[in-house]
Parts: sequence; structure tokens; C-alpha cells
Amino acid sequence: MTFAFTCTGGGTVALTFATAGKDVPTAAGIQECDGSIYQRRIDTPEPGLIGFSYSFTGSENGGYAYGYYTEKKQLP
Repeated sequence: MTFAFTCTGGGTVALTFATAGKDVPTAAGIQECDGSIYQRRIDTPEPGLIGFSYSFTGSENGGYAYGYYTEKKQLP
């Protein structure tokens, strides 16, 4: 699965991710809220729930958006 996040307003956001109830530390990151896009591929070893959480620091006057998509595997 690939996850994308963007925010504005000049603050900072810390993102964390979990799959099947377990944290995915390699996917976590800090995003400056300057309109740039934070994108991460998250390996999902087995089907199950995928979640993310975030916490803002600094200004919360901006907005945010996120999206995700799964990748189709190519057949040989």
C-alpha cells in the first residue's frame, strides 16, 4: 500500500502507521506543513487493518489531505 499526506499552515506533523495491530516504524516520519507531499510505501505482509495517526506541533491554521492506494501485482 502507498500512503500520501500533505498539509499547509507552517506547522509540523508526526505520522505513525500500523498494520494488523502492529506499529510499522520504518513508515513513520515528520512532515513540514508547507504543501509538499509525504509519500510512503507500507509493506503489508498479510491482509488486515491498516491505520495511521498524526500529531501536530506549531500552527494548526492550515489544512491537510491524505490518500492511499494498493498496488496490483503483475502476473508472470
